[in-house]
Amino acid sequence: MNVNLPSNLQMILGLYAYLLPLLLYVLWTTVTLWDLGRRAETTTAVTWVWALLILALPFLGALAYLFFSGSRLTPRIKLIALGGGAAYLLVLALGISIGGVS
Repeated sequence: MNVNLPSNLQMILGLYAYLLPLLLYVLWTTVTLWDLGRRAETTTAVTWVWALLILALPFLGALAYLFFSGSRLTPRIKLIALGGGAAYLLVLALGISIGGVS
């Protein structure tokens, strides 16, 4: 019987492909709910709808809020959020290409 162990790079990419989505979900949800809570100009109904969207659609709801709701976050914060998603896609693509992520 022949057993092939994964390389160190495959193990690291597998770990990042597993943990990075959880980290992105926690960060994006926290930032969006924090921004939603400090907006005084929105009505209670709009606040509840956005909160339910953010929690019901984990990644899409937070990104939709960041880019389409008129949030008061700086463009730098929005760009960092988008960069985190792009970094995850890059790690995922690299991991799939070398066989560390399935």
